[in-house]
Amino acid sequence: MRLIYILIITGILAVAMLWLGKLGVVRKKLAALVACASLLCGGGLLLLAVLPGNSFYGETITSGQVASGKKLVALTFDDGPYPPYTQKLLTVLEEKQVQATFFVVGNNTKQFSEVVCLTASKGHEIALHAGEHKDFLKLSKGELVENISAGKKLLEELTGKPVKYMRPPHGFRDWAVMEAASDFGLKVVNWRVIPRDWTNPGAQVIADRVCKDVAPGAIVLLHDGDAPAQTASREQTIEATSIIIDELLSQGYEFVTVGELLNQ
Repeated sequence: MRLIYILIITGILAVAMLWLGKLGVVRKKLAALVACASLLCGGGLLLLAVLPGNSFYGETITSGQVASGKKLVALTFDDGPYPPYTQKLLTVLEEKQVQATFFVVGNNTKQFSEVVCLTASKGHEIALHAGEHKDFLKLSKGELVENISAGKKLLEELTGKPVKYMRPPHGFRDWAVMEAASDFGLKVVNWRVIPRDWTNPGAQVIADRVCKDVAPGAIVLLHDGDAPAQTASREQTIEATSIIIDELLSQGYEFVTVGELLNQ
């Protein structure tokens, strides 16, 4: 069942009840209560779909379980590949000897396949963001399946490795998204820490937000890309990543990929 259908149904029900109350077919108070309940139900379901940290529609991973005293953190990057910023980020990660997970977009991969190959060759984990960066809640079931299938197939053919994790665009998911992910053997991974780096508030601000909210086992969401627009600069994220790594290393953190975090 797609969430959008439920929202349409609850919306129609609310309007119908208000009209029935106005026409005197049902008591106005009852009509108002049913209409409010219907809208609250739809609104609640929508909220659960867009909030990243709940598993109402199916298991959504936002952090890993770590042993007491162990300080692991996973840096993840969305929306790439996006030259020249992805390559610049790879340089920073190599200098710091840090491995990360890249949730890449299929359309971008077709255009810049060599960047994805470079990322994989440096030991970073390649995961799926989408075949095409679209809101999964707005797609039909067939469009959703094709989007995920095309992206996963492309990445696996390119890297020669299985893709195990997916982060749907914006983190939005409903029952159909979770079912499709499961059918393709993908675990849905969102995040615990989100510094909103895509707004470009300043490199130090991005770094401070991450370091303030991080905890052992956290998955951090950053962006090396700008899908689907492909216009915004990611220089601040690159600079912030260097600051974040230095600060968290000084606090005793160890950087791992999502796969390493979840399979320790």
